[in-house]
Amino acid sequence: MIAILVMILTAVFLQSSSADPARYRHYQRRLSYEEISRCSDSPLKTYMDYRTITDETSDQYRYLREYMKIDRKSGLLYDADGFIGAALGYSFGPIGTRYYFVLDTGIILPLVKVEEKDPADAPDGCRVELNGSVLEFVIDEDRAGDYFGVASNGLVLQGNFNNDARFQGSIQEIDRVIEE
Repeated sequence: MIAILVMILTAVFLQSSSADPARYRHYQRRLSYEEISRCSDSPLKTYMDYRTITDETSDQYRYLREYMKIDRKSGLLYDADGFIGAALGYSFGPIGTRYYFVLDTGIILPLVKVEEKDPADAPDGCRVELNGSVLEFVIDEDRAGDYFGVASNGLVLQGNFNNDARFQGSIQEIDRVIEE
């Protein structure tokens, strides 16, 4: 029964059109923003599967179902404006806050906070103490594995999206989108 429910919920969120990750190399910011203090320049970009967010009463769960779509091809979750779903620390504000992460390679990643990193893991509200990660993509792991590849360690892109040239680079600037 649970498996059927998961399949139904997944089908509701699937987006048939593909969002090509290569577009972030030439991405242009379209919304007003303000630069905020960069809390780290980490190149590490980890991920988590969206299906691990199971508390139906949480802001995260509701936000995923109301605003996010799963790209059928890449497994990335994104909103109507093309912002990619990510887990960020508490210093990045509430669920639904959007950002432009500018990388030193010129790539601009439009991100929306859809999950909050555990303060026990990121006590400064920014980066995970264990590995320095600031950005954690929230993805459909099965689809992402098919698209990006699964390494011998069993992880998509060896557990780090920085291993894909379309996401490669250290954080150079962080801009918070000003919602009007």
